Amino acid sequence: LLLANEVVDARRLGAVTARVTVAVDSEVTIAAAAAGGVREVVIDVNVGLPRCGCLPGDAGRLADLARSRGLSVRGVMGYEGHAAGLDDRATRARLTEDAMQQLLGAHADVGGELISAGATGTYDCNVWATEIQAGSYVLMDTAYARLGLPFRQALCLLATVISVSPGYAVADCGLKALGMDHGNPLIDAAQVLFCSDEHVTFVPEHTVRVGERIRVWPAHVDPTVAYHEWIHVVTGDEVVETWPVDLRGW
Repeated sequence: LLLANEVVDARRLGAVTARVTVAVDSEVTIAAAAAGGVREVVIDVNVGLPRCGCLPGDAGRLADLARSRGLSVRGVMGYEGHAAGLDDRATRARLTEDAMQQLLGAHADVGGELISAGATGTYDCNVWATEIQAGSYVLMDTAYARLGLPFRQALCLLATVISVSPGYAVADCGLKALGMDHGNPLIDAAQVLFCSDEHVTFVPEHTVRVGERIRVWPAHVDPTVAYHEWIHVVTGDEVVETWPVDLRGW
């Protein structure tokens, strides 16, 4: 298991019986991994997205520090998230290459077998990583769907129309049920006007009635899944399995 994130208390990770690798990018997170009983780490490198990760030039020093604390350094990771969602593939490819050149430079200083990077939006143009961290492709969302990737959307919310007015309708699915940072969801054969806490207001292309079920397609699948306790697997209208979202709130 790769936890592609820094933690400041790694004791629960150290207690897991499976092989666990955790990302580190500072003296503090290295110390936390060692103190928590984690045995393997990757050096997280900032390759352009202003989030976690050390400067590329500092990766070698941190790797040496981790090894001095008894940790096995498997390699490096970097996330070209600033490129992954861009509409133009050529721009995605160019920014991905720029990011990976930084990561390869850090890897030369760090060593190890792992160069972990990539995303659903860049999986096909990242030819430098030895491990691709794409995840959204499994279920997809409307933000990635607009990029023309060869993956189908598999996750939607089944909402109920609860009010119909001249020119618009309202269903019981809103901000508390949807990841909204990538924009409004989509509804088949309808224009979504806006979402509020408990509602989505939309203009249907055909008549809808109170009590009718509609499919609402989220713009960002990751936080949407985290809002829910169960995923119902369906074939047509038949529920064939129900899966718990078992790491929700972990």
